[in-house]
Amino acid sequence: MRNKKYLFAIAMLFLLIVVGCSSKIKEEPPEAIVKINNETIETVKGTYQWETKGLFSNNSVIADAAAPFQIAEDMKAQIVEQSSVANIEFTDGSQPQLHAYLWEEEKRGEELPLNQHQIILPSEKGKYIIEINAEWSNGDSSYTFVVEVQ
Repeated sequence: MRNKKYLFAIAMLFLLIVVGCSSKIKEEPPEAIVKINNETIETVKGTYQWETKGLFSNNSVIADAAAPFQIAEDMKAQIVEQSSVANIEFTDGSQPQLHAYLWEEEKRGEELPLNQHQIILPSEKGKYIIEINAEWSNGDSSYTFVVEVQ
């Protein structure tokens, strides 16, 4: 009877270690999903830092990327109407703290108004590079998308 208890305890410990080590921990922020008039807009993840805490270890990742104006060079602008609203969601369903900025040439410009993960886009015609900064408790990330207001 005593051997069965030890065997059971060893089997449970082995199972706990296997399950604990095999669980996949997300090592980077989720992808951003930007929708304007129910149409998904291309976004590119930029610079981020992300920390994961496991049972036996902690992991920190810092990824550097080009500035949003450089990222936008390879992106196609989505044509939108004046004063459109962009809805921001994330692939993991999280609701991070958000900030959105216009990029003017090679520098960050004005902050865009945000209300419950909705960005009110500019009303003047033109091409706009927009950066979203998202902050979670375990990290932050930048995302870029491009629109052309007509």
